[in-house]
Amino acid sequence: MTLLCTAIPDALQRWDDAPAEMAAAQPIHDRVVREAIEGHGGYVFAADADGFRAAFATAGSAAAAAVAVQRALRADETANLPVRMALHVAETTDRDGNYSGPEFDRVVRLLALAHGGQVLVSDTAAVLLRDRVSLRPLGEHVLRGLRGRISVFQLVTEGLPTEFPVLRSAEQLAGNLPRQVTSLVGRDELVRDVADRMRERRLVTLTGVGGVGKTRMALEVGAELAGEFPDGVWVVELASVNDPDAVPAALATILGIAPQGDTPLIATVAATLGGKRLLLVIDNCEHLLAAAASAIGAIVARSGQARVLVTSREPLGLDTEDVLRVTPLSIAGGAASDAVTLFVSRARAARHDFGLRDPDTAEAVTTICRTLDGLPLGIELAAARMAAMSAAEIRDRLTDRFRLLSGSTPGPDRQHTLHHAVAWSYDLLTDEERGLLRATAVFAGGFELASIHAVAPDGDAVDVLKHLDSLVRKSLVVADHTTASTRYSLFETIRQFAQDRLEAAGELAVTRDRHAGHFAAEAAARWDRWNGPGWRGAVDWVEAEFGNLRAAFRWSSVQGNVTVATDIAAHAALMGFSVQLFEALAWAEELVPAASAADVARLPRLCTGAGYACFAGRAEAGRANAHRAVELEGDSRYDPCEPGYAMFVEALCEVYCGDLDRYVELTGEVVRRYGGDRGYGLASYVDGLQSAGRLDEALALTEDAVAAARRLGNPYWIAYALWIAGMAFSRTNTRRALAAWEEGVGFVREHHVHFFEGFLARDAAPLHTTDGEPDVALGLFASAIDAFHRAGNVPQLIITLASVPALLERLDRIEPAAVLASALSREPSSSHHVPELAELADRLAARMGASRMGGLAKLGAELDLDGAAGYARGQIDVARRDPAPRPGRARPGGLSRREIDVLRLVAAGRTSGEIAAELFISPRTAEHHIQNIYGKIGVSNRAAATRWAVTHRVV
Repeated sequence: MTLLCTAIPDALQRWDDAPAEMAAAQPIHDRVVREAIEGHGGYVFAADADGFRAAFATAGSAAAAAVAVQRALRADETANLPVRMALHVAETTDRDGNYSGPEFDRVVRLLALAHGGQVLVSDTAAVLLRDRVSLRPLGEHVLRGLRGRISVFQLVTEGLPTEFPVLRSAEQLAGNLPRQVTSLVGRDELVRDVADRMRERRLVTLTGVGGVGKTRMALEVGAELAGEFPDGVWVVELASVNDPDAVPAALATILGIAPQGDTPLIATVAATLGGKRLLLVIDNCEHLLAAAASAIGAIVARSGQARVLVTSREPLGLDTEDVLRVTPLSIAGGAASDAVTLFVSRARAARHDFGLRDPDTAEAVTTICRTLDGLPLGIELAAARMAAMSAAEIRDRLTDRFRLLSGSTPGPDRQHTLHHAVAWSYDLLTDEERGLLRATAVFAGGFELASIHAVAPDGDAVDVLKHLDSLVRKSLVVADHTTASTRYSLFETIRQFAQDRLEAAGELAVTRDRHAGHFAAEAAARWDRWNGPGWRGAVDWVEAEFGNLRAAFRWSSVQGNVTVATDIAAHAALMGFSVQLFEALAWAEELVPAASAADVARLPRLCTGAGYACFAGRAEAGRANAHRAVELEGDSRYDPCEPGYAMFVEALCEVYCGDLDRYVELTGEVVRRYGGDRGYGLASYVDGLQSAGRLDEALALTEDAVAAARRLGNPYWIAYALWIAGMAFSRTNTRRALAAWEEGVGFVREHHVHFFEGFLARDAAPLHTTDGEPDVALGLFASAIDAFHRAGNVPQLIITLASVPALLERLDRIEPAAVLASALSREPSSSHHVPELAELADRLAARMGASRMGGLAKLGAELDLDGAAGYARGQIDVARRDPAPRPGRARPGGLSRREIDVLRLVAAGRTSGEIAAELFISPRTAEHHIQNIYGKIGVSNRAAATRWAVTHRVV
């Protein structure tokens, strides 16, 4: 069949924003879509407020129906809704007139990629449509929640829009929702039910026994809704968090939210999420029920548009909570039941030719599923045994085992059932496999082969890999092959079982010690590679292993093993701050007293890491710790960071404490005492000089500072140096400032140095505004707002928002400029950092009159900071969709201001290296600009480009 799915983007939001218009448009939309489908021979098998699901016998008729719908809706002004559509051809299962299964999931996921007015076509549908309609290839894309990549096409036809933004595929969507490696069986109706509840409710909790599939359900719902939450779907796994007080930190770490001084962290998290449209999936709350309920309650109370989906064996007990119990898979229907379907699906992964053709096999599988009470995890464990056993053998052994262990408990106790299923599978393992499985229980958030080899009690790497592979094939360990190196994890139920066995064997403490020692040694080794080209690999490791680092730190700290705890906390803080993992800063601060008392060798590193608390609003405490590190640096008993680094961190703390003179003094001392080759010393000294008004001195050192960072090769310090270079040049040379900042923005995005994303974009935007490129400025302001809002960086968010009204005024959007200026005028720091805001308000009042200005000011006064951020972002989006004419002379050939600069130097005979030096960009960036210019003006070499430049009076 050909499946056609349609949807109105953001339907619920449209009902909230314009209920009268939607009330008029929806009936017409529903009639138009249904008539077009049925008029082309289609069958509507499902419909809701968002759209329709239909099946066609041919792909051509489905495509014709899609085109007819789009044309009819565009022709009717009342129902001119931007409907998105997707077509997919596949074998389907008809269940009482309703089509379901993995292929239906595929077309729904494809639909989530589309934009309003766009018709997407899957690779299988494209094969049948190629000779009948025009298709534009859109590349290969990952569909949320499904394995692999598929080729996606856009249906192109006369009279319909052809240009759309890039597809909203899994790689573009915000959030950290993991890709699933297996299909979800028998849960289609429940997924739709939960998704509908999430659209209507703020908080939904999935409850049920372990192994029933709550986590898998929640991830599937997240995938279903991913396209409806522009700020992303974020998964927070609490199974590895043992300390109730650490729940807010776990949330903040996943969301990249920075602490704000003495403000309770959960209050900062809730405030940061205030205006965001995101879905927060909080998994495995049962062991931290009170702490999780408190944190989630604060988020729901403060965050108006955020939604929270929770999994827990028990409800949270909150008044706003909508509780839905996830039950086991149905066993009704015997061989046709959902439970048996899951068994067959997983058994084929172990034995590809497995089926139910033999009646005895079908009866045995049905009995297995009934014995396991339909629990998905138990069924998967049993199905994995099909590689070595027959269905009848599994049935007989499993049934005998359960009869032996069942005791006299009346009725089905499904937690008891699951325990027996896991125990049965565990007892079938070899001694070596059981020992390895027990060792995996101490990991939090997964592990790689090298880590389990270091922690496992016996065996070389080859043996460990062999036994690990066996555990994967038996479904006791999950292998994720989507990353560069395979990462392994356990279902939480199995991890708890393995931990119980580890404790019963008397191995828990020694295994946790090995785990902590391994991650302490690894953290120190990664730090040695952090300050150089190895920065990305080091911070990727910290991000991937943060759960293990947290667990190892807590264990070693509680056990009094201060040396190990110091190595973990110090190096996690020193590396983690650069990717905004601020939770590790709190570990370092917490441990300083105990480490000082124990006089550990790496105390200076710990104090330096604790010094970075200035980024978390604790500048005074950070300054004291960093100064202590400087004092200890010269003592041969201690192992400090590299020379000068502690003094640099102390200097940062000074400027955050408001002492600019001391900042200049200390950064200058770093350069004088330790040289300018380090990526941070010279750049920070330039920053201090230009901030203190000593501009000539700063400019004399700026090029050397960037060159030093480039030689070092650490992407973090290169981005830092480019940002500071732009700050210095912005006072005297707009062209060079923009060149530095533009390269910085590109560099940050290429290397994912998100720490500087907001700073670079925000500071570059005003220069584009004054230089006649407001569209570029709009994009940069949007990036800066998103970066600071996402990180909860309130001071920088206020400064950024206060800078937007001037741009809106320049674009002649004076009313939104007035609203935003009024909203920001109530923030004290805005007037300090953007003093022209008051003057702007007076100028706007003079243009529109006091009465109108007063009404708009009242609207602005009603916006809190989250509201102001949302309002600014919305006005920026409007201005980018409907740009005002650019002030000033149009540039020839559609070249940007930067490209004009490059072209003039090309015409002057400069090489790429000379252009790079002149414009303060890298040679690669210079060559990239040159090739772009050639493409825009239709030439292929420098001589032709020079003739074009002369002809068009560029030179």
